[in-house]
Amino acid sequence: MAVTRTLSAMLNRAAKLADIQLGSGTSVRHETTDATLYLNDSYREYLSLLTTRGFDFALTETAQAALPSTRADTNEQYSLVDWPSGALLIKRIDVLSDGDWHELERRDWTTLRSEWRSTSAQARRPLVYAPKSHGTVSGATFTAGKIALAPFSANGRYKITYQAEWTDITDTTHVFLFSNEHGVQWVLWDCVIKISARYRDNRKRHEIALAERAHTEALIGHFTPQIVQTGPLTMVRSPNYYR
Repeated sequence: MAVTRTLSAMLNRAAKLADIQLGSGTSVRHETTDATLYLNDSYREYLSLLTTRGFDFALTETAQAALPSTRADTNEQYSLVDWPSGALLIKRIDVLSDGDWHELERRDWTTLRSEWRSTSAQARRPLVYAPKSHGTVSGATFTAGKIALAPFSANGRYKITYQAEWTDITDTTHVFLFSNEHGVQWVLWDCVIKISARYRDNRKRHEIALAERAHTEALIGHFTPQIVQTGPLTMVRSPNYYR
């Protein structure tokens, strides 16, 4: 069961762990607004940690959309779809074709063409995907990236599962959502690391926070499901097999 903590509760707990007092004004050493920023940054890192370690806790899915009806360019063997708005990481892409859903396999952009060598034949559905661009910037304007689906096919619909960007919360009654208590502790100690790193007289607290975060991170990893490789089974005999 997931757990929640208000921003107020997280600020109070982080202040106790860091052995500081939060407040506002020119006479205050530790601003509450700074701690709020650190907590949001730590929570953002926590979500990415879960996603990269195999948890589906922080994932979002787009609505279904029709596969592109045209190729990316004349004679190309793939089509292009938009990188989802606010997506940090693409976890999977699924295609609905002939009444069944199929998960596409991820490929590196440099190997995409090896999947489909014909530029004219029509495939029943895409088989693989590869991020072509994560986006571009020009001044203050950001243009979303593109994802290639290959081989080209307009037969069906698709949806993308991704990790979304976290929007900072500043209202102290608003809540963070965690998969379990280990996540709460990870974010708190990561916040303490950020606070203590600013001051030399807090070096010992900084070292303690690093150790505590490593401990909770190991516990998070303990509950990560193992990925089992497919293919032929490789048997490794014990050194005591012949004894």
